Amino acid sequence: MKFDSTEFDLDRRSRSRRHQRRRVAQLVLLAVAADVIVLLVEVAAGLEPLADFQHSPVIYVHAFVVTIGTFGVFGAVLGSREAMLEEMAYRDSLTGLLNSRFFHARLREEIASARRHERPTSLVLLDIDHFKKVNDEHGHPVGNRLLEFIGQAIQSVLREGEIAARVGGEEFALLLPGATAGDAAIAAERFRVAMGQVTVNINNDRTLAVTVSAGVACANPDGVQDGTEIYNLADRALYAAKEQGRNRVVNWMAGKETTARP
Repeated sequence: MKFDSTEFDLDRRSRSRRHQRRRVAQLVLLAVAADVIVLLVEVAAGLEPLADFQHSPVIYVHAFVVTIGTFGVFGAVLGSREAMLEEMAYRDSLTGLLNSRFFHARLREEIASARRHERPTSLVLLDIDHFKKVNDEHGHPVGNRLLEFIGQAIQSVLREGEIAARVGGEEFALLLPGATAGDAAIAAERFRVAMGQVTVNINNDRTLAVTVSAGVACANPDGVQDGTEIYNLADRALYAAKEQGRNRVVNWMAGKETTARP
């Protein structure tokens, strides 16, 4: 199961290990430095710590090892907590996808990069059809389970370089660097089908299924100027998909709808 391959979306365990290694190293060095400072203070005070060490080396070595070990364990715990907090800052807790704030920042960066390097970049907005009805008829716990499963379905078909996020209650976004409008329409269909296969059991005797609508917009080198513009175009295409009966992909190019596929 792939997710975003950029530096902002590393594997959870590898991120945690990286933080742990850094904090363990820092705190172990701090422990060593603390022991050295104590030694220097004793020498400056006219004491003879080395003489004491010669009389009781085991006690001194034991104290040193315990100090290093304690600081090391604390560093590992601290690093793990930092990795968790960092992840919470840019991931949606329910679906595991990127959150809206991080996604929009990344969208602006990608559009600017696409213009500099004169390459296309596409955006897909996907919205669960009649999601409000799901919450109204079956309750928010069912709606939340559905969103969780939708997030898993998106991750299961996400390919390398594709960036996925939850940008609204039941709305999701896909950023496709280097993808033309045609490429993005094909990708949108892939996600529409995968999301449409999600089902949720209700009271162990009924199964709830949903459909998904999608809107596609492409930023060509000489076309879309920024992230806000491409987002608005994709949103207009999504609205057109809803108007045409839902459960379809609409591709917006040159200010008008150019494709629609049920």
